[in-house]
Amino acid sequence: MGVKTVQSEVCLINDFPWGRPEVYPTACANISFIQEGIFVHLYAEEQFIRATVTEDNGPVYKDSCLEFFFCPMPGVLDSYFNFEVNPLGALYVGFSSKGTREDSKPIDYSEFKEIIGVKVNRKENSWDVSYKVPYKLIQRYMPEFAKAEHGCISANFYKCGDETKYPHFAVWNHIDPQVVTKPDFHVVKYFKVIKY
Repeated sequence: MGVKTVQSEVCLINDFPWGRPEVYPTACANISFIQEGIFVHLYAEEQFIRATVTEDNGPVYKDSCLEFFFCPMPGVLDSYFNFEVNPLGALYVGFSSKGTREDSKPIDYSEFKEIIGVKVNRKENSWDVSYKVPYKLIQRYMPEFAKAEHGCISANFYKCGDETKYPHFAVWNHIDPQVVTKPDFHVVKYFKVIKY
């Protein structure tokens, strides 16, 4: 089965709810639903790329980082996964069964690492990453998940860099800074529904 692109338009990650820094990156995302999982492609142009973390499930958010948070069963369960990648291809995968930051923990995805297949292309002032989220990985942590029956996910895409020269926190789907007063991506209510 070939790749079926559900998001035909590019999802721009260009909303800075907590303030746009003096120098800021531009970023975008696109996902597709294929037979064995969700194919994710993220792209960023930034003047000062930071890439220091090399270990998987390390603090990649401190580097230049592109992130995909998604709830596989919106309206049924608030459980969500977060996939965070830096320009070295170091991947952090977290899961929250209760749908809260406090409950979010890194997961051991070692047996899925080869299937996820993180690929990074890096240039002087830009980088992009692609990978696959296997449905088997989702089902391991959410046995209730059945792709064919549910028909949608909810998600948000992020570009951040806590310790970059110009720290930044950009989102695809708006987060209200009057409600979420400091940078926090772990807020399921601000995920947007994507149908497949």
